[in-house]
Formats: sequence, C-alpha cells, structure tokens
Amino acid sequence: MSKRFDNKKLIIILSGLLLVLFLTYIFKIPRERSTLEGNLIDIDTSTVAEITITPKSVSEKPFTLIRKDGGWNIRRDDIVSVPMHGAVQNILSEIINIKPQSLAAVGEQRWKEYELTDSLATKVKLINRKGKELAGLMIGRFSYRQINSPYGGYGGNNIEGTTYVRLAGDDRIYAVPGFLAFSFSGGFNDYRDKTFVKCNKNDITKVTFTMPADSSFILMKRDTLWYAGNQKTDSAKTADYLSSLTIVDGRDFEDGFKPDSYPVYQMMIEGNNLLNITVKCFKGSSDQYILNSSLNPDVYYSSRRDGIFGELFKPLSYFF
Repeated sequence: MSKRFDNKKLIIILSGLLLVLFLTYIFKIPRERSTLEGNLIDIDTSTVAEITITPKSVSEKPFTLIRKDGGWNIRRDDIVSVPMHGAVQNILSEIINIKPQSLAAVGEQRWKEYELTDSLATKVKLINRKGKELAGLMIGRFSYRQINSPYGGYGGNNIEGTTYVRLAGDDRIYAVPGFLAFSFSGGFNDYRDKTFVKCNKNDITKVTFTMPADSSFILMKRDTLWYAGNQKTDSAKTADYLSSLTIVDGRDFEDGFKPDSYPVYQMMIEGNNLLNITVKCFKGSSDQYILNSSLNPDVYYSSRRDGIFGELFKPLSYFF
C-alpha cells in the first residue's frame, strides 16, 4: 500500500516538474529568444523630444539634449548650448541598433559585477513630448579579447569588444557586441559644438587683424596674389595660414564669462560666398585669452598664447 502511495506521489511530483519545464519552454524561452534575435529597444525616434544622459563618472553631471524649433539644444544646469553636428542622430542610431548576442546574467545580485547599478552605469533616458519615458538604458562594463584575423594588421591580431547593458526596471543583463560603452563615455562638453572658425579657404579674400598699439594690418588678395600691409606675402606661408582657417575648433569652454571691456584683439574674415566671420579676443588672467566667434556667439573659449589664439592671430612678420 505504501509502495503504491510512494509511486503515486513520485508521479505527481514528476508531472509537476514536467509542467514547469513545459511552461518555461512555452513562455520564457521564446521571450528571451525573441529579445536576443531582435533589437533591444524598438521605438520611433521621431517621437523622442529629450535625451538625458547620466555619465558614470562621478565628476560629470547629468545633461539633457532637448528638441526645440526643429533643432536640438544641449543643457546642463543653467548652461544651454548647441550640440555637436550629428550627435543626436548618432545617439539614437546607437540605441535602436543594439542587438544582444547573449543573455549574460539575470538578477539584481549580478548588477555590481557588470557595473550596472545606479551608481556604476551610464544611464540614457529617452522621453517623448508628453514627458513619457520611451526607454531607459543602463550601460555598464566593457570587456575585450584579442582574436586572430588575417585583416587585423600587424601580427594578424584584432580586438573584439563586448558591452554589458540592461533596460531600466529589468534585471536581465545582456552582452552586446562592439564598443557601445565608448560611444557614451563622454561628458557634457564632449557633446557640444566646438566649431569656432569654418570656411572654404578658396573663398577668402580678406582678413583684417585689429591688434594693440600699431600692430594692426590687413591680409588681402589682389587678383591672384596676397598682400599684407601693402607688401607681397610669402605664398607658402599665406597658403598654410588660409588652410588653417578651413576649420578651427574651440577646446576649453569658458562658461559664464561676461566681457566687461572691449576686445584686445579682433579679426574679420571676408570673402566670396562667405558670411563675414568675426573673432573677438579678451584678456583673461595671466597669459590666458578668452575668445568668441560669430559662428557660435554665445560660447566663449579660453586659450593660452600657443592655443587657438596663436593659430588665428599672426603678427605681420609671419607672412614674409
């Protein structure tokens, strides 16, 4: 009697285990498989109105990219600026193209190991015009390994990277191939437009330098030749200088600067098919200069004499 009872009990237990296995196969495995086979985040990027990024570095504050009047602004605290060209498109493209290669782990107890806690991860939040959160992404640890490849350069070595991520509110940790962690490793200033001077050197016909004392002069093109201070210039030096004006980026932002005097140095670039570009330079502390460009009039940069100040403001003697 007891033996039949034990067998019956065993059959019930076994049936229960089979049912659990069946339900797991029906519900959990397809869900995980569908996630791994597709994109992790599926949204219409045209509905995104705000992107908030919280860098993992404790020295960097959160900042937000905001859609406004058909364009985008970038803001941190009271500082509102223009984002770098293509920055928003790159962010959205990276996010909607995340395709996990495997489920690395499940459970909150593994978050720290993969640097996916609130304090260790880089956090990206996408919000629509109504203030609804469309997606929240946590970007954690990066790992890599060297692989042998006939196309990997010297020695045939190449690097294969993996970034670990999870969705906000989800305890599943995914391994994503590639260098996603580096795409979101920057801070506020890394996403800002740093364009200071940008033009086609062949369009330039005149550069006016306004400098202290009697050192002001005009660099001007007459027919096919260039003159500075009414003297013919060295063609190679002039060509080098004009090439340097093709694109000049600012480096060190000087947020909060308010000019309280006239600029000490000033230059104006004029030409064909070219809106005049004005650069103003104010004296800072010690050997520091504060510069501003009409291309980005609300932004100021600091520079030492050997920085962008020295690249732009050349003495008359330079051209001979």
